Amino acid sequence: MNKLRGSGRVRLSLWLAACLLLQGCGSSSAVGGQAGSSGGGTGASRPNILVILVDDLGYADLSSFGSEINTPSIDQLAQEGRILTNFHATPLCATSRAELLTGADHHLVGVGTLPESSSFYPPNDETYKGELDGKARTVAQLLHDAGYHTYMAGKWHLGGGGPVKWGFEQSFSMDYTSAFGNNYAATAARSESAARAYYENGVQARIPDTFFSSDYYVDKLKSYIGAGHGDGKPFFAYLAFQAVHFPLQVPDAYIDLYKGKYDAGYQAIRDARIARQKALGIVPPDLNPNPGDEALMLRFGQPGVLTNTAWDQLSASDQQSEARIMEVFAGMLTNLDDNVGRLFAYLKQIGEYDNTLIVFVSDNGADGMGYGFIPYVDGAGNTDIDNSLANYGRPGSFIFRSTRWAEAGNAPLRLFKAFTAEGGISVPAIVRLPRQGSGQQPSAALASLLDVVPTVLAAAGIPDPGAQYQGHAVAPLEGLSLLPVLNGQRSQVYGQDDVIVDEVNDIRYVRKGPWKMTRVVNYLLPSAALLINHDWQLYNMDTDRGETTDVAAQNPTLVAELTADWVAYVNRVGVEQPILPPLLTPIDQ
Repeated sequence: MNKLRGSGRVRLSLWLAACLLLQGCGSSSAVGGQAGSSGGGTGASRPNILVILVDDLGYADLSSFGSEINTPSIDQLAQEGRILTNFHATPLCATSRAELLTGADHHLVGVGTLPESSSFYPPNDETYKGELDGKARTVAQLLHDAGYHTYMAGKWHLGGGGPVKWGFEQSFSMDYTSAFGNNYAATAARSESAARAYYENGVQARIPDTFFSSDYYVDKLKSYIGAGHGDGKPFFAYLAFQAVHFPLQVPDAYIDLYKGKYDAGYQAIRDARIARQKALGIVPPDLNPNPGDEALMLRFGQPGVLTNTAWDQLSASDQQSEARIMEVFAGMLTNLDDNVGRLFAYLKQIGEYDNTLIVFVSDNGADGMGYGFIPYVDGAGNTDIDNSLANYGRPGSFIFRSTRWAEAGNAPLRLFKAFTAEGGISVPAIVRLPRQGSGQQPSAALASLLDVVPTVLAAAGIPDPGAQYQGHAVAPLEGLSLLPVLNGQRSQVYGQDDVIVDEVNDIRYVRKGPWKMTRVVNYLLPSAALLINHDWQLYNMDTDRGETTDVAAQNPTLVAELTADWVAYVNRVGVEQPILPPLLTPIDQ
């Protein structure tokens, strides 16, 4: 999310307040130390920092957020830390990554859209190149300058020369601009569609035939942490899983764990998740869920259904296919959880877990569109896909969740990835403070990815770095530290007068206090938007987080006020409309 905020004096005072809370807090979970202190696990040292980003994980996909999928390692993190039930990302992958790593509005650092969508914008528009630019400054750079080791493993998706150019001293990542890739290695005996190059510290790496992305990323991160351990320096580690983005794939040990679990269909799974969310306190017991299925939604690509058809209207073969796709997804997520558990166990083994601040979050809501160009042809011209039912999730397959499974993944919220409805931007988030052994009740404080960098810097004892870096102007931080909320000193991060605005591909929203106004202007990206309402819609988030009742017609003055806030944001960050599709509503309306 992106803030239109008041004076810098107010922001500075809030930053100083967070630092004072750190110094004065006497709880066992207090964080932050002297700027020059060393790491190594002692109570007086600066904390290690671990940020775990999952790709396309829906609001309701974790068992601690109401799912039937087993995620015990992440659940343990939730029990030790604090669940953030009102945490927001941007609606798409790269834009979220830009905000997570820079703490700045994604438009202001060159990532107005995704790398693969830049061709929809004027060729000379630097805001929409989809790659980090000269106005970006990452948290890795700031922490490395402050004496931290900085490590990264996973999906980068921000171009700009890759993590090696942005403060990471050790990194292993998928091709720098790729949104997705095969989770298995292409071998001499087996080519793979969507095979990608991988790079270690800027040099193309050779991956083993046994490669599976989630397993290998954790192995790499463990090796980096281990190599630097014991030298007195704390670490910042960024683990950015490819999972659970398509193609949905999982090793054989996990592929049948959920056999038969999804035979009851979309609505039964969604209803059960919502009931568990209410029991767990993730959502209020009186929340009115979005019913979903608000318009006919077109979806391209096979296998899978092409529209958001009800379960009982599917053929038996389509039901079998849809249930199997979700079984694979569930196994993939459990594999990811096991890898998170392996990393936690390693940190405990070397004595660093207790002194580590852990942030776990998704980059956007669950995906409901899949990939519209199947059979997929990769850069080498391969069309080597085996999407027979028996091969779902195995090497050679390329499958993805459908629209109705995305609605279950984002229960009880509206829509899914690519939209600025809550299902596209409300994501599961968990934060565990160093030396925090028992969790707190879930927090409903409004927060976002923009708040992660300020939180990390405050925990490390690093002051707000301003708008200059190494002698040139950069985009300043826009978020606030979450530490006062995480330490129980405050109940909210933002006030009723803060205005929060964002857009990706001309799908917009504005939020102020309890009010949220959204508009889906782009009717082509994604294709599910074609028949959705394209006017401004207004919702009271205090009483209608499910976005079930549009009250724009009853509040014309408020709509005009929020539209003015939208226009101010357009001018501040340089929002432009895509050149395709044509005939879009003007950007200032």
